[in-house]
Amino acid sequence: MNPSPSFDVLAPTYDADFTESPIARYLRGRVHKRLTKHFRAGDHVLEMGCGTGEDALWLAERGVHVTATDASPMMLDVTRAKVAGQPLVQVQYLDLKQLPSPLESEPLDGVFSNFGPLNVLDDWQPLAAWLAARIKPGGVVGLGVMGPLCLWEIGWHGLHLDFKTALRRLRQPAIFQPSETSESLAIYYPSINRLKADFAPHFRPIHVESLGLCLPPSDIYGVLEKRPRVLRWLTALENRFGKSAALANFADHYWIEFVRQP
Repeated sequence: MNPSPSFDVLAPTYDADFTESPIARYLRGRVHKRLTKHFRAGDHVLEMGCGTGEDALWLAERGVHVTATDASPMMLDVTRAKVAGQPLVQVQYLDLKQLPSPLESEPLDGVFSNFGPLNVLDDWQPLAAWLAARIKPGGVVGLGVMGPLCLWEIGWHGLHLDFKTALRRLRQPAIFQPSETSESLAIYYPSINRLKADFAPHFRPIHVESLGLCLPPSDIYGVLEKRPRVLRWLTALENRFGKSAALANFADHYWIEFVRQP
């Protein structure tokens, strides 16, 4: 096992700091609407980068069998506590940078990953091939990926003269280190076209939308959540314009879906 101390240090307070924030709840709700279009009660899906298990539990409560995986042992501990007593969730360790031999004995109905776990990779072809061997033809992969050019990040941090943060996605990889004592982690920001190319020929893209075009990245949540009128206005803009596929590369995240080719 190769633990991920960078995310371990976030695990104890992750739900309070992120999951329970109004902006994160809104964006997660958008993802849940997409998941319900593809996954039904009785399906078996794999979650990559489950964090504290919020999405796995949500799907399980709707009858979907979920194998929830993460590379952070402490995140997995939080997930196990959260899903205790829920028989439809199985919690396993999985490092996307060191993919193991078959994780599932039965073909999966689908796979999903929310809020950027795939951004730890710099090449997505091995992952696509690994998933293709495990997903039924016609199965769906849904991925929430941090995009290559977040307008909110450039504008906000640029106005505050923090050009290192403002331009970090352009100088990828960015280095993520949540505390002085945790290990650093390289973060990459693939474009939509790059991800489509890496997932071909095993998968065909079927849907793309922005996720956080008019709403900011998580390090700015606190500023807006103290200003509810501004937040309501930005959320209304997100509802109207924030699902654009054409502008998805400029959002904090984009949501992309693929179908497994026969």
